[in-house]
Amino acid sequence: MFETAKSKALYERACRTLTLGVSTAFRRKVTPVPLYIERASGPYYYDVDGHQLLDYTLAWGPLILGNNHPALTAAVVEQLQRGYTYGAQHRGEIELAELMVNALPGVEQVLFSNTGSEAVQSALRLCRAFTGRDLIVKFEGHYHGWMNNVLVSVHSDPADLGRTVAMTGGQPASEFAQTLALPWNDLEALERAFAQHPNQIAAVITEPINVNSGSCMPEPGYLAGLIELCRRHGALSVFDEVITGFRIALGGAREFFDLRPDLSVYAKAMAGGFSMAAVGGTRRIMEVLVDGRTMHAGTYNGNPVGTAAAIATIKALSEPGVYERMHAHGNAIRQAIERAARDRGLPLVTSGTGTCFSVHFGLTEPPRNWAQVLRAQTETYERFRAHMLECGIQLLPEGRWYVGAAHTDAELRKVIPAIERSMEAIA
Repeated sequence: MFETAKSKALYERACRTLTLGVSTAFRRKVTPVPLYIERASGPYYYDVDGHQLLDYTLAWGPLILGNNHPALTAAVVEQLQRGYTYGAQHRGEIELAELMVNALPGVEQVLFSNTGSEAVQSALRLCRAFTGRDLIVKFEGHYHGWMNNVLVSVHSDPADLGRTVAMTGGQPASEFAQTLALPWNDLEALERAFAQHPNQIAAVITEPINVNSGSCMPEPGYLAGLIELCRRHGALSVFDEVITGFRIALGGAREFFDLRPDLSVYAKAMAGGFSMAAVGGTRRIMEVLVDGRTMHAGTYNGNPVGTAAAIATIKALSEPGVYERMHAHGNAIRQAIERAARDRGLPLVTSGTGTCFSVHFGLTEPPRNWAQVLRAQTETYERFRAHMLECGIQLLPEGRWYVGAAHTDAELRKVIPAIERSMEAIA
């Protein structure tokens, strides 16, 4: 039995003064009792009840180098000794911008923010200022942050598919009246939207891989077709790379798929665990800030600690072989999961890449959109995940796995037997 007495006591204490007992709603039901972490190192968490947990959550994505990476820690400590934040300019902003422009194909300039949610809003503002239009197109199952104008049709119920619907209370319809949610991987649906709203769509925003909702991969030609439709109709294409940026390749989806959307949004893995985000695009689009058509602001934008962390992270990820090793590790896990399920007669597929993927019990083909993800047996996965926790493997709900540079063959030797034991337990 997985012991959680000390975590339970801390959670009960937290609930008295901290709303929900946790600091973001997503963490509340990761485990029956929210686990309290004492410390972390590399790919391991150590909780207050004394468990060592091999981590494939990577803090929901940011910890691409793991915890306590020597170069990242040294860079942050050095910056802390020089200053926390300035509210003024510093060399780190320039160095980070140059690193990003060199790494991200087609990106000529960047602007900095603090979180993915903020950076998405900055990108949409740029699009509206550049095009003089207001309507935004997003896709079912795609998450672009918690702001009211984009928190629509994310994890919709089956009855709500095909409609643009709010995802929580406190979302006035007026705040997403200029947002249209469509099915993903369907160019005909996007083409119809342009026909039905001529000269009104400012931007089409998409996760290039829908990691947030099942790690659905784009069908061949889909992303290129989306970019082309935007160009044909005078809208801007935006890749939300909060997850995929610096994760699936150093150049993110631009490199991975060899595509050049108008704008891309970065966060999570960009700074290896520190709060840092950015929007990247062409100089022509960024000109709307220079000439005053719109503005970008924020007290902590480009803060020196965040930029130091991002510089160290990108440099570490630039070392030869890093992405090959991460993808190989993740693909070995995917193969082990599929093999273990097949050997026990359990229908299962995985989808995504080596560094971020999802597991779907009950499906025989990788899902192509949220409607198909809904058909997976989430209860079976949760049973599997509970057994994995008993084996000392920490996973996220809904089938999502993250793999980082700190995961090595030593961790494969731990996780693969755990997969076998857990699959046997649920079979």
